[in-house]
Formats: sequence, structure tokens, C-alpha cells
Amino acid sequence: MFLEIYAIPLSDYSKETNASMRSVNKRLIEMTGVRIRSSTKFQDRAEVVLPTGDILLAVGSYDDLIQRLETAQTVIAHA
Repeated sequence: MFLEIYAIPLSDYSKETNASMRSVNKRLIEMTGVRIRSSTKFQDRAEVVLPTGDILLAVGSYDDLIQRLETAQTVIAHA
């Protein structure tokens, strides 16, 4: 399963969500070995921890991402 997110460099963080949703920040990540957690730095954002240890700050909260995953349970995407 793949998840499409907008990964934001911390230097690019903005409380205005739409300001961070730029095509350059768009990522399609394969979910094997990925963890999603609430951000310790920003209440309104989630972090996606990749198997490599890289951490992506996502546009959306933990609950937002979990809801997207639940909705997409039956969808299989190929890159």
C-alpha cells in the first residue's frame, strides 16, 4: 500500500496548511516498515518514520493520516 503525503522540511513549516501543500513537497511512500506518530513539535501535524530512520513532517494530524489509511484499506496503488 502506498500513501500520498506532503512532506515538509522543518524550515518550510507553516501553520497555514495550504502554504505547505506544494508539488515539491508531495511524496508517494510505500507503507511497508513505515510508522506514523503524532509530532512532538507540532500538535496539528503527524510524523512519518521511514525504515531508513528519516522522519517526514506531514501536512495533517495523526488522526488525519489514520483516517486516510482506513479509507484506503481496499485500494492498492502501484508506482
